[in-house]
Amino acid sequence: MVDGGLNILHFIQAKPIVYLFLILIICSSILTLSLLGFLNYYLINIGNQQIENKKKLKIKKKHFLNLFVFVLMFLLLVSLYNFRMVIWKILTPVIWAIIFAYLLSPIVHTINKSGIPTIWSVVILYVSIIAGILFFCFIITPKITNETKKLVELLPRYTNKTNEYFDYLYMKVEQLDNFSPHLASVKETIKENLDKIEYYILHTIKGITRGIFAMFSHIVELVLIPIFTFYFLKDVDYFKKKIIFFIPKIFRNELINIFKDIHILLNKFIRGQFIIAACVGILSILALLIIKVNFALIIGIIAGLSNVIPYFGPVFGAIPAVVIALLDTPSKAFWVVIAFIVIQQIESAIITPKIVGESVGLHPITVIISLLIGNEWMGIIGLIFAVPIVASIKIVSKHIVELIVKP
Repeated sequence: MVDGGLNILHFIQAKPIVYLFLILIICSSILTLSLLGFLNYYLINIGNQQIENKKKLKIKKKHFLNLFVFVLMFLLLVSLYNFRMVIWKILTPVIWAIIFAYLLSPIVHTINKSGIPTIWSVVILYVSIIAGILFFCFIITPKITNETKKLVELLPRYTNKTNEYFDYLYMKVEQLDNFSPHLASVKETIKENLDKIEYYILHTIKGITRGIFAMFSHIVELVLIPIFTFYFLKDVDYFKKKIIFFIPKIFRNELINIFKDIHILLNKFIRGQFIIAACVGILSILALLIIKVNFALIIGIIAGLSNVIPYFGPVFGAIPAVVIALLDTPSKAFWVVIAFIVIQQIESAIITPKIVGESVGLHPITVIISLLIGNEWMGIIGLIFAVPIVASIKIVSKHIVELIVKP
């Protein structure tokens, strides 16, 4: 059944217009199951009327409905699994829109408090964002475009230069024939690791190229996200009421308290992390411009965005800068390393305590394990959201434990 689902999946990916066909298949399956279930139930009842009491097949309506719901849920889960990639592709812009609406809602609320209706508050916010984007396009985008074009043109040259550099290192290592027997193993270790380092650097350069071109393959999602975000912001009270309505009254107060605690945590963590990323990005750009590293603007933006990933982010952000600088001169690469160390010290000692305040209350080992799981599960997106998700799970667990032990 999974193989059949995957075949349909490839067909749907090739022709997005048949998404409607997918919905019709699922709905028709559910409708067919419903009709067969109720038909069997009433045929059994009709048959029972023609035979003696002892021979009757007794099925209570409650038990039948429970079985029907179970089978229906199983069928629905199988359908969702078979079409998971298509469903994820459809839901991705909605999920991003919810995230952006959550991040922007305090601004709308602040504008709204001055007496401006919600819809006009959202319009004012959108106009401000569009004005900021236009300013960015006219002032900064030409610089980024030129740097990106230059980077794409120079990547083959950088790749060849990297190969030549490692060939030179290999030659130097091979010439070290006067090593003492005690240091022979060191020579072999250097040779083995040169292969790994060369592969990693070339892989990083190719990854940057793929990332640049991949940005242009999600135009539809980029258009849908601001549209969905607009409606989530405009009708935020409507969605809140609907969510609360579907929560059973017995759990409602407790769940609202959980959501409030998670909201406080996300306010402190996510917004704080993006502000810190902006600060690190600006400091990185300034440092790279002073050192005169090529593509300072692009690398600085990458460094800022990478900083939202705890522990590993600063390393990911520094690697492109060090590689580009190393291909110019080793001394420049040295100063880049020093600059990034200084920036990270400023970030951890001054910026983060001031903006974020207390941490999310997770042990460093928990954070690292969360990042590893997030990376394995969803790649870069998993790395970004792993910590707030695990911190939210911790809050939910805490409330559940309190409910269990409550006298």
